[in-house]
Amino acid sequence: MRLTCAASGLASVVVFVAALLVIASLTPGFDAWQSYVSELGADGQPYAVCWNVIGFLGVGLALTIFGWCYGRLLGDRWVSSLLATFGVGFAVAALPIESTDSQTPLTKTHIVAICLSLAGWSLGLARIAGNRSLDHLTLRRANLAAVLMVAAMLGGAVGVWSMPVAHRLVFAVVFGWVAVTSIAVVAGRGAI
Repeated sequence: MRLTCAASGLASVVVFVAALLVIASLTPGFDAWQSYVSELGADGQPYAVCWNVIGFLGVGLALTIFGWCYGRLLGDRWVSSLLATFGVGFAVAALPIESTDSQTPLTKTHIVAICLSLAGWSLGLARIAGNRSLDHLTLRRANLAAVLMVAAMLGGAVGVWSMPVAHRLVFAVVFGWVAVTSIAVVAGRGAI
């Protein structure tokens, strides 16, 4: 279980970052700081199918496996379900947004999927942080990730940085937590 958890978590991070760097560099007009990641998979983009299949669907499936396994390692079925929901929501975001109309059913479904994903992740972290029987490293990781997530979103909401930058910071926090947690699982430190 540990190997599956760590491998799927690390794979999700590596594949997401690699796909983002490659597909963003190949997509005309994509601005690394001012474009939303979802724009890579928008209707009409030259590599939309690649991004949606690799960057959202493939990564989402890896996140689902990671979340389910990590919750099982912690002995908490709620954490398993919530973190698996995080992955499923991310995978469903493979439904492309429509670049010309933000009110289409596909675009709305994409946005709901991302919100569902972040809700699952946030609730999973809250459940972990509330379990005082876990070791302090596991609790510290969950609490720090939650604080950083809120700071990233508030910074965008109050105009400290643009919403696309807040978007990047949220991805950094989420995938940073997955990477650090996966490494801890492999090392056997702070995982249970």
